[in-house]
Amino acid sequence: MNRRWMILGGTGFGLAAGWGIWSWFSRSKTRDRRTAAPEPAPAQPTPEPAPAPAKPEVAKTGPAKSSIREGLIKDPAVRESPEAAIARGTGLAWRKPQLGEVVTPDKWLAVRPLSEPGFAARAGAGVDITDAVFREVVGDRELAAGPVVFAIRGAVSDRSSNPYASGHRLTIVPPDHLNFCCTIGVWDPETKQLSTYAASTVPNRTAIVSSALGVQAANMLLPGVFDYVPGSHSNYKKYGFPFSIIGALRQNGAGGGAGALKVLRATTPTGMQGANVSSTTDDNIHCAETPLLEPYDRFSSEGCMVVAGRYTPQEGHTGPWARFLKDAKFKGRSKVTVILANSTQLPVV
Repeated sequence: MNRRWMILGGTGFGLAAGWGIWSWFSRSKTRDRRTAAPEPAPAQPTPEPAPAPAKPEVAKTGPAKSSIREGLIKDPAVRESPEAAIARGTGLAWRKPQLGEVVTPDKWLAVRPLSEPGFAARAGAGVDITDAVFREVVGDRELAAGPVVFAIRGAVSDRSSNPYASGHRLTIVPPDHLNFCCTIGVWDPETKQLSTYAASTVPNRTAIVSSALGVQAANMLLPGVFDYVPGSHSNYKKYGFPFSIIGALRQNGAGGGAGALKVLRATTPTGMQGANVSSTTDDNIHCAETPLLEPYDRFSSEGCMVVAGRYTPQEGHTGPWARFLKDAKFKGRSKVTVILANSTQLPVV
């Protein structure tokens, strides 16, 4: 009996102990759930810092799209007075600053038109240029294969360019070292056709004054028949225009050229009157508007012969110069015959 009660008591005690342990474990889990720290909220993305205000774009420095001041030469066939040129150029920057110090307006205005040989006496008279006229000028001299380039000093057309024709009539004018008072064109001996373009064969006024003051030489090529070489003219990199004028004719260059030629060199600030005879090897044929065109001038020349128009890498060849190159057909040629004649040498009509 006692043994049975001991067994039952032990069993009850075991059950009670088990119940107590289970109850304690259940209460402990509940308490843990109540007191457990809440799960952290999902992390919010860190906002990115606002971008700094964009800086205004600064124009890149470099060569201007055009090497020439806008609107300077509207029509090469229209002549401008020296006084109007001074007014137009006053306040503009000089491409060669040292010239602005010595080429003062009074000196620039004092330059006289070229009266000799006979330009002033025959001003207003007409001259005809034809195949027969140029054959008379060149005589029996052998010509380079292809079209011939001719330059008539002191004679103009009433148009800045004239297409191929059997002949053209020009008017004699004294070159004033400001306007396009000359004509450069192309003569094709095979077809006997000629085209003409507004041009200059004399140095500009700035060059004449600066030559007399010892700043830079100003040359004027004497008439004759020469062989030039297709190539490029100058490199203007040191002036901020890193390009050469392509499509030019060089007095010297790869394959030869005309060599040193006789020129008149300006020695007085009033013009070419009384100029010294000298020689040059670097007076080329190129477009009139270059990066070194100074404020008062309409063409850029210290001795080169120039055709109205310009070249820049962005624009290419423009103006009468572009049409001149098309007619002249320099590509693939090693030499080009060039004729320079005074208008007073030609038959007057």
